[in-house]
Amino acid sequence: MKRNDVRSAAQSALLSLLEPLAGFVLDSGISISELQLLLRIAAVRSIAARQLEMAQRTNISGIAATTGLSRSEVAKILKLNIGQDDDVSEGHQQATNRILSAWHEDPKYAKPNGQPAELSVFGPGVTFDSLVKNYGRGIPTRAVLDELLRTNSVALAGGKRVRALTMVAIDRGLSPRAIRVFGDRTAELLRTLLANMRDPAQQQFVSNVGSVISSPKMLPILRRDISARGADFLDEVRETLLRGEVRDSRRRSSGSLAKVSVTVFCNETYLKSQERKASSVTRRNLRRSELKTSEQT
Repeated sequence: MKRNDVRSAAQSALLSLLEPLAGFVLDSGISISELQLLLRIAAVRSIAARQLEMAQRTNISGIAATTGLSRSEVAKILKLNIGQDDDVSEGHQQATNRILSAWHEDPKYAKPNGQPAELSVFGPGVTFDSLVKNYGRGIPTRAVLDELLRTNSVALAGGKRVRALTMVAIDRGLSPRAIRVFGDRTAELLRTLLANMRDPAQQQFVSNVGSVISSPKMLPILRRDISARGADFLDEVRETLLRGEVRDSRRRSSGSLAKVSVTVFCNETYLKSQERKASSVTRRNLRRSELKTSEQT
């Protein structure tokens, strides 16, 4: 029963963790298939790191037994150099990104200068519809077009021609720097919480305060106040860390090094979803018959 309780709690915790993470994954243009592959890589690397820490060697059979992966897949993953030489996205892209990539690479859909051609949505010959049919793996053309328009990856000219704007469909608010910060900060917080869970006797400091704010007008004031107090606190911590760095500089060659990182963040969660006004923008019908009539006139 205790084991089942732990598994149930772990599943609920993972679901809470993965829901916002899934939003980041999809906004970044990463497919669920890529996410699954990255999880396998992370699992193999995590177990391999534990093995090196405890036995100073990597046991491929042991990793395979723990993860359920084949020995050949474990060996292949251990050889990967993600972020430098190897790319796990090949064959695992989102449908939208696979279509955009083909639009930029397939000569049939390119202009003489090699740039992606402006395509009719429907019609005979080389069209956006044929592009989606060839590379969309059964996803309806209109669904692909709507998603590409949502991410500002394409532009619709005159309601019947599509022009490519980007090579990858991602949320416009993202940037490589923001993504790196997200990864670093999230990993630090998770490592701290996991260390506390695994060894309560050696807990690292994690504290949380929260309250329900009834007046939205208070939020800007709270943000400014927390930001100012947080900056002052971090300045004091930085001075403490610098003093410790100078004091222990002579021991670095003999002792082990430890990285200390302190992060202050404020999280706002709205308990009641605000009512959304109905959009006045209607979805234009792009049926083939209407487009053909428009072209004839």
